[in-house]
Amino acid sequence: MDKLENLKITCIGQLLGDGSGVGGGARFKNMINLFNDLGMEVNLIYFSFWGEKFNIKHEKKDKMKITSIQVSKGLPKFLKVFIIFPVLIYSLKYSRKSDIMFSDFITEIAYVPSVLMGKLFNKPIILDYIDRNFFKYNVFLRKIAAQNVDLVYAISYFLKNNVEKEYGCNNAIYLPNFIDINLFKSDKSIRETKRKELGIKDDEIVIGYAGSVGHNEGFHILIEAFKNLKVKFPKLKLAFMGKVYFDGETDIKNFLDDDISLDKDVILISSQPYENVPSYLSAFDILCCPKIDSELNRAANPVKVVEYISMGLPTVCSSVGGIVDTIQDCDDGFLITPGDVKSLEKRIEWILLNPNEANIIAKNGRKSAEEKFSYNALKKTVTDSITKLNI
Repeated sequence: MDKLENLKITCIGQLLGDGSGVGGGARFKNMINLFNDLGMEVNLIYFSFWGEKFNIKHEKKDKMKITSIQVSKGLPKFLKVFIIFPVLIYSLKYSRKSDIMFSDFITEIAYVPSVLMGKLFNKPIILDYIDRNFFKYNVFLRKIAAQNVDLVYAISYFLKNNVEKEYGCNNAIYLPNFIDINLFKSDKSIRETKRKELGIKDDEIVIGYAGSVGHNEGFHILIEAFKNLKVKFPKLKLAFMGKVYFDGETDIKNFLDDDISLDKDVILISSQPYENVPSYLSAFDILCCPKIDSELNRAANPVKVVEYISMGLPTVCSSVGGIVDTIQDCDDGFLITPGDVKSLEKRIEWILLNPNEANIIAKNGRKSAEEKFSYNALKKTVTDSITKLNI
């Protein structure tokens, strides 16, 4: 098969109710969009634990049939797992007439129905392996799933090696995060409008951070570096866009101390729908992803890093996990030692003191995003991998 046009694919995955990209939502959306770009007919089943009440909706959009299943965010955790039953019902309905089954490999609610229906109706099964954090329980079940699918996409080499060695899967390929570079690009007019909206003055320099609050994210490292830099660069500001999603994490205000004014030094922006993120990133001057060195981050390949470099802004990230396969230090971005305040501080200071050189590197980042991490860049990998399946 040379083309994927008109192939029917049933996709099962999780999206957050607020439309943000946390928890793999951005990756799942981008995979769906890529399948659409390749001319495939998508039967989409997505579920969310963040709704106001239990709700099932159906809609059609272009060549896509969408079923959304939501349960109340206030529902006890042990009851939320029962969302798997409507997911199974609609998986059964769609998979009969599908050519391929696809799901994320994060939760059993997604991959179990996909594997079951694939085996039941003899359809090729593709799993998308994006995060090891959720793989703490049901190892036996995951091992069975990994050994009985036709293809596994892994967003990092760590995860590719992990699914091969730990689960005995011999059908894994590296498929890094990719984005719509037409969406993630700087826009001067939008930048001016958004800076005015956020109260950012022309002479102020803003370090931007987008994501969730947590120790693994290294936000405390960024706060400490910002505090030190603020002494040398009084016009410096820090912008945080996101919120606390997971139990046990702390509020952003708890990271701040008396040396940092929430009113004067830090701009807080609530979590935004994925499509609105680029307009806020445009308002910033330096983008940062200061993750610490941890097992979770060694497996990760954050989509935000690709989004950052695609904006054509100086991007500073920790050299951990898949980030080192995304950014080439001092070529298309800047890498720092994970968890090292001084390393982050020195990189940002160099950018502030050498804006022309930093902007050249930032433009290289945009070029890298176009050549390596755009829809067009990954179409061939996906097309080649699917055409090799027994469809």
